[in-house]
Amino acid sequence: MKTRIITGLCLVPLLVLVLLSNVYIISAAICIVSVMGLYEFFKATGLKDHKGLCIVGYVVAVLICLRTYISVQFYMALFYIGLIAVFCIMLKCHKTVSVLDAGLLIFGLIYIPFLLSTLIDIKGLQYGAYLLWIVFIGAFATDTFAYFSGVFLGKHKLCPEISPKKTIEGSVGGTLGCIVLLLLYGLLLEKAFEIDINYLKFGVLGFLISPVSQIGDLTASIIKRKYGVKDYGNLFPGHGGILDRLDSVIAVAPLVYIYLNTIGIG
Repeated sequence: MKTRIITGLCLVPLLVLVLLSNVYIISAAICIVSVMGLYEFFKATGLKDHKGLCIVGYVVAVLICLRTYISVQFYMALFYIGLIAVFCIMLKCHKTVSVLDAGLLIFGLIYIPFLLSTLIDIKGLQYGAYLLWIVFIGAFATDTFAYFSGVFLGKHKLCPEISPKKTIEGSVGGTLGCIVLLLLYGLLLEKAFEIDINYLKFGVLGFLISPVSQIGDLTASIIKRKYGVKDYGNLFPGHGGILDRLDSVIAVAPLVYIYLNTIGIG
């Protein structure tokens, strides 16, 4: 636990630095993280052995992250070319590359770069520089409060076959902690930056973020269990790889973007 906490504290300044940057730096960071996450996904699932599929995957991942800077027509054309490239690889390597492999590639592209790229969309909204923090506060608050609630209060297993250490008490604690921290962040936005905040909407958003965050965490766990890996990587001591650390963020980012666009927080 000590290593996990130290690593987390070291990562906070880096995260703050990126989130305080302009949209171009954030876009570049998400491109890099997406490619690294995709590499971990390919390695865990065995797709790394199919180099052609991996190359197409990395190129498409970058295009997905840069979609806000590319015209719709050009973007669709590039995406179509990528799909045809996958078809060609399947035809040429039909003895080793299966339809399931191609499907796994497409799932990985949706799961990692597509979902993560919604962070760029949030940044582009009015007050996006402040709203972007909602994703990370919600996901990390859920993770932190769920962890400590589970350690000190946990008795009833949540999903023992998927993640044996997670408990119902931890899940509830994570949800409550997420709601409280988001309400406090809403208060900060209102007082420090004079942004109109509807605390009921903010509380509901926190209530939605936490279970989605936990679902994202459990989804990453079930993929690892399916392919027999403990962690996606060892980039962050005590945390694992990119996907181990951002599994919740990946699930939460689209939810926050959709909520802000449909319901709002004001």
